[in-house]
Amino acid sequence: MKTPGWQSHPERYDLRHTLALQYAHLDTIRHVNNVAVHGLHVEARIRYQLAVLGQAHLFSDTVLLRPRRTLTQFLRETHYPHDVTCATRLVEVAADSYRLVTGLFQLGECVGVQDCLMGAWHVDRWVALPQNVHAALAERRAAHDVPVNDWPAVPPAHVPISGYPAVAEISGRYADLDPDAVIGELAVSRYMEQSRAGTLRPIRNDPALGMLVAGVDLSYHRWHRGRANVQVTCGIDRIGNSSFALAGAAAVGDKRLATARSTMVLIDQERHRPTPITADLRASMQALYISADAADDDRIVGGMPGV
Repeated sequence: MKTPGWQSHPERYDLRHTLALQYAHLDTIRHVNNVAVHGLHVEARIRYQLAVLGQAHLFSDTVLLRPRRTLTQFLRETHYPHDVTCATRLVEVAADSYRLVTGLFQLGECVGVQDCLMGAWHVDRWVALPQNVHAALAERRAAHDVPVNDWPAVPPAHVPISGYPAVAEISGRYADLDPDAVIGELAVSRYMEQSRAGTLRPIRNDPALGMLVAGVDLSYHRWHRGRANVQVTCGIDRIGNSSFALAGAAAVGDKRLATARSTMVLIDQERHRPTPITADLRASMQALYISADAADDDRIVGGMPGV
């Protein structure tokens, strides 16, 4: 998905700050891990929340300000040890949500962007934004609108857990909880990363080929308080020429936490460029398809996760 031109210019955002990367952010491909990149977007949002709403809204035991949906695009690899400038712009405010765009910049280039629809979660459902939160955001929103992309089709939340070819369970860990004692956003991102890695293992049999994550679209259905074992699922949603989409979910018991769609690009390791998916590789992927009656879903509900 092509991003609007303004997103490539840090000065077009409302708030900017610079972060130093850590060696621990690197993965086995020796660039900054996708979950760590997601964490940089989270930090940009939290810094904006602090600037606009103040310290009193950093933590909460009642109404939680949490994402309803995030669409993260990895435009370039992010490399250690170069600093990253994180930028945030508020683009929409509604009674029950607000939309933030964050951009990451390294060595003068935009390395990634994220579109985030934020909402208010209370006990077991999405609710209207607290009045003071809505007022502060509405006052802060820039007078000049900027173009933003329409939300793509939501990840396939209608697919039952049994409809995915790969299913695994992850034991609940203390480290998965965020400061409000709910299973955090980055924990959910790690669950989806783990489900992707497990699903791809059977087709990673050619050392000349590699795979990069181009984008991750996450719909968040609920925010679970306390540790819990999490069931993660994944399967192939569709296949293109040099890219394919994986869809998956994370659930606690029969309650789904999130649904994801990840766009993967097949690359030639030597040239580090996209390469076509061969007929043999396509055939090896067939067993990983989501069941046929659940493989496509073009429902869009105003950027909200389908329910």
